Amino acid sequence: MLERLRRRIEEKTADQRARPVTIAALGDSVTAGVFERVDYDFVAVYHARLKGLLEARWPQCIFNVLNVGVNGDSAPGGLARLERDVIPHQPDLVTIAFGLNDSGGGEAGRTRFADALRGIAGTLRERTEAELLFLTPSFMNSRDAGDAVAPNHRAANLPALFAERQNSGLLAHYAEEVRTVAAEFGCPVADVYRAWEDLAQAGVDTTAMLANGLNHPDREAHRIPAELIMQWIDPAGER
Repeated sequence: MLERLRRRIEEKTADQRARPVTIAALGDSVTAGVFERVDYDFVAVYHARLKGLLEARWPQCIFNVLNVGVNGDSAPGGLARLERDVIPHQPDLVTIAFGLNDSGGGEAGRTRFADALRGIAGTLRERTEAELLFLTPSFMNSRDAGDAVAPNHRAANLPALFAERQNSGLLAHYAEEVRTVAAEFGCPVADVYRAWEDLAQAGVDTTAMLANGLNHPDREAHRIPAELIMQWIDPAGER
């Protein structure tokens, strides 16, 4: 998988006049780089970390990483934005990361979510030559995170609502929809949800890894998707 992307890296490394290797990171607030509140950290976000890993591995290659995340967005929203935000750039790789906001649709919303992911993948296959890589979502809070939760979020009862999505297995079902759609299109998956499951099973308090106490991974946790994506791009691990 991702053979075309690796050929592009080789092309740019060998010929500095070749166009840069371009990656579009499509997603929601996590991809946009939102942490504690609606402010952004464009250095700590996972695709910026990925860019650093790529540049360290291939220092003679120029990588452009486009932040195509939108705070509060869902998979249908991502599908609606492709013509504006992704297709004109003709990227070499598109990472697709949704599920957190989509899970607000409950069990009934899973079909709409999966269909939107299929729409994204199908449209990008038709309109670009990009490789596609899906990400499963990270965890939501499994307990009340106390002072880490903003007053307006607490007033909206989000700690309880999001903990229900996490603890009932609903978010896990959305992660499974991502895996299913990715398999249908023959695409790799950076399985962030499974990585968080492994941490939880090892006794890690995953709620403490959330910058806003709800659904935004903290800066250190953004290393997880960056490293998982890098494993697909550079499976030999020559980093």
